[in-house]
Amino acid sequence: MTPPGPADSDNHLEQPDPRPSTAPGNSAASADTPAAGSAGDAAASADTPTAGPDGDAAASADTPTAGPDGDAAAFADAPAAGSAGDAVAFADAPAAGSAGDAVAFADTPTAGPDGDAAVSAGGGRPVLLVLADSLAYFGPKGGLAADDPRIWPNLVAAELDWDVELVARIGWTCRDAHWALIGDPRVWAAVPRAGAVVFATGGMDSLPSPLPTALRELIRYVRPPALRRRVRTGYQWLQPRLSKLGRPVALPPHVSVGYLEQSRNALAQLRPELPIIGVLPSVHDCDAYGRVHTGREPAVRALRAWSETSGVPLVDLAEAVRDNIFHGDANPDGIHWGWEGHTAVARAMVKALAEARAPEAGA
Repeated sequence: MTPPGPADSDNHLEQPDPRPSTAPGNSAASADTPAAGSAGDAAASADTPTAGPDGDAAASADTPTAGPDGDAAAFADAPAAGSAGDAVAFADAPAAGSAGDAVAFADTPTAGPDGDAAVSAGGGRPVLLVLADSLAYFGPKGGLAADDPRIWPNLVAAELDWDVELVARIGWTCRDAHWALIGDPRVWAAVPRAGAVVFATGGMDSLPSPLPTALRELIRYVRPPALRRRVRTGYQWLQPRLSKLGRPVALPPHVSVGYLEQSRNALAQLRPELPIIGVLPSVHDCDAYGRVHTGREPAVRALRAWSETSGVPLVDLAEAVRDNIFHGDANPDGIHWGWEGHTAVARAMVKALAEARAPEAGA
């Protein structure tokens, strides 16, 4: 596990941050990328509680527990994707092919005329580049290192005999994946070697986020600590109750799809032959969201429409993990999967990648 994040943070969900640690062929999630998560990204951040300098205890990985100062380890403090009232829309991000993308990709080697990716000096095996939320690296007991062989990106890579570059963080939405694509140098390094790219975000976008993004993001900055704890306690009380309304969602479907299309277009300019896979949102049984997920169906409709126009195939995470979430060994938080869920997602992803790469193999 990586060391805890900034000691100043009081964010029980993100700090200490169980970001995947860097290992050969695997990437840690970018710490500098603006993070947005839906309300309560429903997992604690580490296997062992650690206390910050002000005595606030970080949450344990399994279930919300009270820290030594009486604060409940909550799901609610993670930076969140905006609710419908947020002014940030995909139009504000650098458009595909714009100067913003040029910053990210201008010096990146592109595919040669035969369609083979330019391979960096680091090695010759293709890379599975995965831009994801915490579903990619959380198991039944909490966050795991990026090289843990049991998480689905590594199961897929093992099946294909590829390396993995996992760029992920708790609560990431399609907006965050786009920001990582155009702003994270580890992504830029992986693109030339990529055998395929998976946009494994969108689930957080569809969850209820009735309180403004800025409120949650700023809780950890409130001082003094006693006031911060009161603010957080109030947020934790309101979030699950307001979530039962089911709206607004963390990111409206058309905004999520807009970011996905910008990401796809940016990659297509460099590697038009590069297979890209998207996902349909998972399901959840999480108290922090009032066990409500009315935003999923609108998101599914928008994603399917985008898939039809863009040609990007989709893996239905809900179909793969539904039994595991509601009847299996899933994480007690009701969001993250058990090992059967990861295995099922890996099977579905391998199948989708094989189908997406079939035309390339036949060329």
